[in-house]
Amino acid sequence: MKPLRSQKAIQPFAQRRLKFIAALDKQLAGVPDDGTSTITSTWVWKSDEGDWFISPCYGRTPLELAPGLNAIKCADVADVAMNLQKLKALADEGKLDDVLMEAATTIRSRFGK
Repeated sequence: MKPLRSQKAIQPFAQRRLKFIAALDKQLAGVPDDGTSTITSTWVWKSDEGDWFISPCYGRTPLELAPGLNAIKCADVADVAMNLQKLKALADEGKLDDVLMEAATTIRSRFGK
């Protein structure tokens, strides 16, 4: 008698979603709760004008959240944390699956060369 194959195989879209949510958690860990302006997130930077930006990535590939939009402008550190939480909620609901699939396809296409 052969053992049954595991039924716990994860679908590719779910794998991408979980990977992105784990990356978001890592970025959120770099945002201070006390409102200081020291952020250790690799996705977040502050412009010379004082505006904060989030450039979410899948792996090292920036995500295009809308045509021509690959960064989110934030007012302050609290807004950065709130927008990272919103991205996490959207990913958890599956609303970023198409964007993540496009980024994964871009990454895979680099290996074929």
